[in-house]
Amino acid sequence: MRLSRTLSRTALLTLMVVRWSHSILVSPQEANQFLNRQRRANQVFEETKQGHLERECVEEKCTKEEAREVFENDPETDYFYPKYLDCLQKYGDPEKKKQDLVTCVHNIPDQCSPSPCSAIGTVRCEDKKGDFLCHCFTGWTGAACEEDVNECSTANGGCDHDCNNTVGSYRCSCRQGYRLDGRHMCRDVDECQDNGVCGTARCENTEGGFNCSCDIGYVYDNESKSCVDVDECEASVCAGECLNTPGSFRCFCDGRLGLKLGQDLSSCKNITRCMMQSPKRNPRSLYLGRMFSGVPVVRLRFRRRVHTGFSAEFDFRTFDREGVIFFAGGHLNSSWIVVAMHRGRLELQLKYGAVSRVTSSGPVVNDGQWRKISVEEQGRSLVIKIDREAVMKIAVNGDLFTLKKGMHELNLTVGGVPFKEDRLVNQLNPRLDGCMKDWRWLTGEDTSIQETIQSNDNMQCFSTEVPGAFYPGAGFALFNITYESQNLTVQLTLLPLSGIGVLFALVHQDKVPLSIALADYNPLTDEWRDFVLVSVGNVIVASSPALLCDGQRHDIQVTISGNQTSLLVDGEAGRTEDVEVPTNLFSHSSTFIGGIPDVPLVSTVVSAPYSGCMEDGSSDDAQEQADHVENHRGPQETVQVDHIPAAADPLVQQVEDLGGCSRMDSRRRSLGKAPPGPQTVSSP
Repeated sequence: MRLSRTLSRTALLTLMVVRWSHSILVSPQEANQFLNRQRRANQVFEETKQGHLERECVEEKCTKEEAREVFENDPETDYFYPKYLDCLQKYGDPEKKKQDLVTCVHNIPDQCSPSPCSAIGTVRCEDKKGDFLCHCFTGWTGAACEEDVNECSTANGGCDHDCNNTVGSYRCSCRQGYRLDGRHMCRDVDECQDNGVCGTARCENTEGGFNCSCDIGYVYDNESKSCVDVDECEASVCAGECLNTPGSFRCFCDGRLGLKLGQDLSSCKNITRCMMQSPKRNPRSLYLGRMFSGVPVVRLRFRRRVHTGFSAEFDFRTFDREGVIFFAGGHLNSSWIVVAMHRGRLELQLKYGAVSRVTSSGPVVNDGQWRKISVEEQGRSLVIKIDREAVMKIAVNGDLFTLKKGMHELNLTVGGVPFKEDRLVNQLNPRLDGCMKDWRWLTGEDTSIQETIQSNDNMQCFSTEVPGAFYPGAGFALFNITYESQNLTVQLTLLPLSGIGVLFALVHQDKVPLSIALADYNPLTDEWRDFVLVSVGNVIVASSPALLCDGQRHDIQVTISGNQTSLLVDGEAGRTEDVEVPTNLFSHSSTFIGGIPDVPLVSTVVSAPYSGCMEDGSSDDAQEQADHVENHRGPQETVQVDHIPAAADPLVQQVEDLGGCSRMDSRRRSLGKAPPGPQTVSSP
């Protein structure tokens, strides 16, 4: 066998030599090209190797040296031959020609059959001559590509945000509010492009998210996706009373307690006058209208052992058209006289026994000028003189003095009557806003009352007076006026002492359908300066900046006509707002001048009473007012509702005895605290 194999190789070599011997004519270049020929591709080599292996070790049993001739290297030979012996032992000698032996031997040289590499992580297995090389997919490692590579462990896998390792790979993901752009980059998501993301609120995109924002005073409600008003009043943000409004709040301070809103819009501070007037008083004068209820301001009793006639003389000044100057006589059922003002003239009411009489004559005397008035019994006549000229002479039958226990007595009251006013012969409002000086009662015995007046400023008149009503900042006047028309004009002439206060108001229950006031702050424009404000409830309908606290008179006119509101201050038009005035409430409202009653603070813009002068024709018709009202010494206020009936029925006025206007007339009844009572002096 060995001999035949050797002979075969020798024959092949001989044939090759013979072949080349026939190619002797090839060129040197061709010969060089043949000598330099590259080795065949690996695939061809493997096929040749398998052919040799078939002849050497499959068709016959080979030795290790013969196997070395097949593989031509030691590593593969060392790997092959032990496994070749195993195949022989398992499947028998080659002479048996078993196919299993053929397959077993053929598979020994291929290190990748079967593949030792991980099936999931390997691209291919490479036979390496007794060894193998597993080529791994990206994301796998290890000799057999069996280990997953954790790409996230190095530089976070290149991900912007989160790196998630997976089997054989990885995945980048983004936090909420971002989206993946490409494989690694995270870009912000603009959630506001979705119109419904915030509902009715305002959407503001942020890096990685968004905010649903609301205006100041509102808070976002996630459930309803809307802005809900914040009730700031629950946090006690106001020193006074708090009113929650949509998106905000307003603080109110009780002006009736002398407080106003501070510039921080939450605290309260004291109202101070812008002009500290201190009108000079005449200590030798007597103010007749000090008692709001119309009771006398002075009571005198004269007692005589010897009967004398009655006489009285005094200087008198008034702007009032009605009221009692003095009463003289005994008691209601005895003889008495009342000298009064009625319709601007002197009026004498008398009662002598069963005879009653009323006489009025002479010039109009309610023009604010001083006049000397005298009343004297002359025999059986009663003579009244003005500036020493007789204007009335009335025959009487009886005595004003009453004999009692041997003494002749006479009661004299000034500024009122000692009985109920409805017992007068001619009904009138007894309270008289007037002034008296240089008086002489009977024989001039008045030293006691003079001393009392000098020690009490409230009993004294002001030295100078001009028409108008003075409001000291502590009261109001209430008139029961029927408004038949929905058109309203209010005309005011002012001489303020304070830049804050209610001038005119219509009040219906706890609502204020209309108010005209002075204020130092306009909540509509958020300006701190002096304003005239016209408001419906706490809503401004007209406003005008006006520096009125300058010692000068100023005219204000407000006109309501249908849905139109106009404001004129000293002829200059103010700003008006498109707000409907509830004129339907006018006919159900009461008219207040100089202040408002105890209504909720939030029902109007200004609650402080007015301080200063107003010339007010309607106040003369007031039926009730406080005891310290001073009328006819200040600017005029005229209320016009198309026209005001002459018989308008005012109810309440509260004003005190202060400052540069003359006092309010006496046709009122007090609702406030009564001042000290009338002075009583007995004359021996």
